[in-house]
Amino acid sequence: MEGGDLLMLKYEIEVLKNLYHPNIVRLYEVYDDDSSIFMVMEKCEGRELFEEIRSRVTFNEREAALVTKQILQAIAYCHERGVVHRDLKPENILLDTSKEARGSIKVIDFGTASVFRKDDKS
Repeated sequence: MEGGDLLMLKYEIEVLKNLYHPNIVRLYEVYDDDSSIFMVMEKCEGRELFEEIRSRVTFNEREAALVTKQILQAIAYCHERGVVHRDLKPENILLDTSKEARGSIKVIDFGTASVFRKDDKS
């Protein structure tokens, strides 16, 4: 990685270090050396919300409401902490399809996120 990509990755790491919410992917640790950056993250099972929607014939109202509520809770948490995701789309939301956590979501990919101060009017 060079230049802009490396800068975006480091920015994403800084954003994720400060987010602790059940519906946001968790960054546990970061290790780096001269040639690599290793991010130890929460294991997420399932698939992108986009793929789940495409594979189904129907997505009932109860399931849609559950997913929507979790997305809104995660985004409200981010906004309370001065973080704007800026790339929220079904491809950046993982849907857990395991039996024990079926329907639980994780918001991922904070590479284009922005941090703001609450008193900032611009």
